[in-house]
Amino acid sequence: MKNNHTPLSKQLVLQQLDSLGYSNRMKEIARLGRNHPAPENYAALLIELLDGGTAYEAHLALTGAGAVQNAQVVIHALKHPKAGVRGRAAGMLADVVTDPGYAIESEIVSMSYHCRHLLLRSIVKYNRQNWAERLLPIVLQRWGAKEAVLLLYICGEETVRAQLPKLGYAIRNWRIITTRYPDLVSAYLKDALNKTADSGKSSVWYMMSTAVEKLGVFRPSALLDFALQYGPEELIHPVIKDQLGILIQTSPERVFELLTREKTRAYLLNHGIPAGVLKKRRYFTSAQWTALVTMLAEAPYQVAKVLDTLAPSIREALFDAAYPEQERKTRMFPTALLDVLPHQLRDKEAARMLMLREIREDRGRTLEMTARRLIAEARKTLEQSVQVSNADERALAYSRLIQSTALSRRGMEETLHFLTRVKNDQDPVRFTVMSELSNCPVPMFQEEHIDHLTILLDSVIDARDTSYGTRTAAEKLAFAILREHAQDPECRLFQFALQTLKRMAMRDGQFMLFARDWDSLPQTALETLFDEIYALGIEANKRESDYVVLRMADAFGKAIDRLPKLHELLEELVQGKKSAAQAVRYWLAPYKTRDARVRKLLDLDPTFISFYEVFKHLHLKRQEWLDPFISGKVIKGRHLSGKTIYLVPAYDGFYRWLPRQQQALALLLERAAQDGKRSFHERANAMRSLAGMPDYRSNPLLEKMLQEPEIHIVEAALHAFSLAEEPEEALPVLLDHLDGDRARVAMYSIPKCARRVSPALLTSLLSKLLDREKLKITVRKEAVRLLGAYKSSESMTLLVREYEKPNRHKDVIIAIGHAARQCLDDERSWAMMSVMASSSDRDIARSLLNQYPDELPVEARLRYLQWITEIASHYDPMVSMEAFHAMARWGHVSAETIADCAVKALIDLQHGTHWKAALHALVTVCVDGKVNDQVVHVIRHLADAQVQSEWNAGSERDLPHRQRLLELIDRLVSLTPSVRSRLVPLYALIIEALQPFETLKLALTRLHLAAVDWGQPEQAVDRLQRVIDIVNAHGHVLESVDRQVQQTVMVSKGDWKPEQLLRIVDLLQVRPDMPSSYMELTLLKIAGEVLLWNEDCRNRLRNYRQHKHEAVRLRALDSWTTLE
Repeated sequence: MKNNHTPLSKQLVLQQLDSLGYSNRMKEIARLGRNHPAPENYAALLIELLDGGTAYEAHLALTGAGAVQNAQVVIHALKHPKAGVRGRAAGMLADVVTDPGYAIESEIVSMSYHCRHLLLRSIVKYNRQNWAERLLPIVLQRWGAKEAVLLLYICGEETVRAQLPKLGYAIRNWRIITTRYPDLVSAYLKDALNKTADSGKSSVWYMMSTAVEKLGVFRPSALLDFALQYGPEELIHPVIKDQLGILIQTSPERVFELLTREKTRAYLLNHGIPAGVLKKRRYFTSAQWTALVTMLAEAPYQVAKVLDTLAPSIREALFDAAYPEQERKTRMFPTALLDVLPHQLRDKEAARMLMLREIREDRGRTLEMTARRLIAEARKTLEQSVQVSNADERALAYSRLIQSTALSRRGMEETLHFLTRVKNDQDPVRFTVMSELSNCPVPMFQEEHIDHLTILLDSVIDARDTSYGTRTAAEKLAFAILREHAQDPECRLFQFALQTLKRMAMRDGQFMLFARDWDSLPQTALETLFDEIYALGIEANKRESDYVVLRMADAFGKAIDRLPKLHELLEELVQGKKSAAQAVRYWLAPYKTRDARVRKLLDLDPTFISFYEVFKHLHLKRQEWLDPFISGKVIKGRHLSGKTIYLVPAYDGFYRWLPRQQQALALLLERAAQDGKRSFHERANAMRSLAGMPDYRSNPLLEKMLQEPEIHIVEAALHAFSLAEEPEEALPVLLDHLDGDRARVAMYSIPKCARRVSPALLTSLLSKLLDREKLKITVRKEAVRLLGAYKSSESMTLLVREYEKPNRHKDVIIAIGHAARQCLDDERSWAMMSVMASSSDRDIARSLLNQYPDELPVEARLRYLQWITEIASHYDPMVSMEAFHAMARWGHVSAETIADCAVKALIDLQHGTHWKAALHALVTVCVDGKVNDQVVHVIRHLADAQVQSEWNAGSERDLPHRQRLLELIDRLVSLTPSVRSRLVPLYALIIEALQPFETLKLALTRLHLAAVDWGQPEQAVDRLQRVIDIVNAHGHVLESVDRQVQQTVMVSKGDWKPEQLLRIVDLLQVRPDMPSSYMELTLLKIAGEVLLWNEDCRNRLRNYRQHKHEAVRLRALDSWTTLE
């Protein structure tokens, strides 16, 4: 286009743009605006284009307006009849409108839901803080917190400080606001953690995980403070765990403190040191690593992970610190730990373990441990073990020999020489050998090994029974060698691997090279490899064996871009007819050459348009080439017979097409949609495509299709109405079908239109709809839902009007309740839902229970919880049970309110249906120790309850008070160790309350044991003394109490050390009674198993076998240090 001072002609500009593709059209109209010397002429052109009425011209105008920052054009586009144009204009407002006096407040009120969200996101994108500040109160008042937080991200610091406590609950992605105001978010996180009880802090960490991610970068010290002060002590929270790799760089000492907390030990034993810490291992000192490894000594696999990460030079010292030499005489370590030890230490430990009876008497474990010795020491034994007749045993022996060689990092020459004997062995044996060799460190293979490797690989290539697994393992080995020496193509090992892959590529006339990590090969090496198999492709093409080249393309995957010769082979297939479809897909894969190749294909034969890859390129990149294929003329060639008109498979993205192109294709689609001989699927797709064309009026055709007798066609037409660019015209049509049999389809198509029309129009249409006397319940429900989903100033008024109608259906009332929850800032919504909460209809009352507290404003949560407690007293027992189960989610709102409600249900013995649900709610909220008084009140009431005669071994009920009491105690003592430690005061109060009741002594023992901290011997002994006193008074409970002791100790494993259990045993020995000795023996057995029955534990066991009490002697005789 020429730039001059004359007025720009719309017709001339459109004519010049007509021959360009979408991308070039937009670039050209933008270039014209930037370079034109008369901005006023260009602005006039944009207005003229915008007033043209077509979406194509409007989008050209918006592109030009964006290029020259013309705000008037964009503002004018907000009134365009096409919804897509309005949406794009709304998204551009924040970028081009710079006038501080522009009334954005009045503009946003009239925008559709779709446009409003595009505007809000663009305000954030272009950092329009002044607009965000002005719009925040309006958006919050009209559309709620979920939309308001979009603006809060870029508001000023003072606004964020004032609004964050109110709107923080609605934020899901904290990254932007944390990046801008890390101190404010840090303070918010601290306040949230401080206000939340221990049981709810985990949820706070999860909800603010994105904030934690950014605080780890901007405020790592504060985040570490929060982790140490508010993080769970019994574990490292996953959100914190993900940031340790960053936090350790700021303060290694505090991260070390976090890891080495006493209560975290059990977590580390099960999960190991976090990966982020291992990755940043250099920040910890040797002393710190020593302390960590020592703490993990009871979990050898976790120790192995740590040692494998650290430098080999310090591994022996860490191993000795974790496992002192005098304590590992009879200890067996897993091979995972042995494999990461230094060579000499590994050999020493393997030799020691081979002397243990458990290893010595098991051939498989003996071979496994022999493989951990140095190859010079293990070779003779392992080679002799190969001489067995069973193939599986031979394969195992060979694998151990190779493993020993790889671990020793020497002796590969002798091992390969010995392995050549497998050339005549069975395929399972060769598979094991090749698999183990492929796992060996590649630098171990030297040029002097080529002869032996050749024999081994020849045996795989030449054998007729070679399996897929064996071939894959052999190929993996060859590729590893090739990759290791790729920088030196003249190297003999490189040439050996190259020839091996070439030989493996063709077998029985089939190409069998498998996909590899070709990106790890330099270009020269990759081309050299392909040159070796290039001749195979040429010969295959001569024989018209297309499979070979196609298989090559599949094997090389994305690396095909780097292989010009492979493209030459594929081009030959493209020009054929046999496998052109598959060949085109690979040939067009490289993006840089795709455009030229598509043009070449179409010049060669226009029927290549029937290949989806070709059409897709034209549809997305080269719209100017589409005309011959949508003109309605017959296309005849190699791939199309020409008997019918080919219909291109275009379903969306028509905004890239010129209006005339849309009209041309529309003529063909109209014929397809009205062709009764076509399938329903084809006709429906045609209508969907027509509706998706922004510059084609599909409504007349769709209205005609609504008269079709075929139900499926009518429903497809109704759905197509919702896809049109002018939803204002589609909505009345859809509303007219709400009274018929197609109401279901019409109603569920309306939301697609509703989000793209103005709030005033939508509210008006919904108001008229709800005023109809006869309306299907489903339709009325959906209309109510739309009032809540797309709020306007009149939404609440319409909801109240609908709610006050007589003879309302309960499903409609439920829908009103859901919609009213979006308007909790209006007191009328609370009034309606309050009536619903007290409704006698079970379904209406239940509908209020599916609400999560974190989705409500903080100030509304307690009020809403009151409704749930009211519903808990509903006459329907199922509703009551659901209410109590729902309360479990509301514990952090008010534990006292929930506890009071649950207590009433538990002590009401006349109603026996929902007490378990109430008990569940009570236990859930008592874990923080805030409702101890309520729990004790329940315990006392149930313990003192008078039994009615009909409840004593009755036919319907039997001792309900005792069942509830024991169930409550069982749930309290079955909580996790960390929770039980917080409830020790509660246990003490319950014990005091139940002390006078002789029939509850066994329950008292459970409460005493639940309060025991096994890591504190003196405190534990004090508790055990009381348990033993009870056992002495009631001897029949000994076995039961002993099992409880075992269970309690094992559940809290990780919170104690075996030495502490032995200390408890020593302190209990001052008591001469039998129950005390019985429990001592139980604790000794647990500690002895952890300590692998060292000398001290064995001596103690011998003493108990001479105990004066026969029961203790017999128990000791049945406790063994090792099994036969």
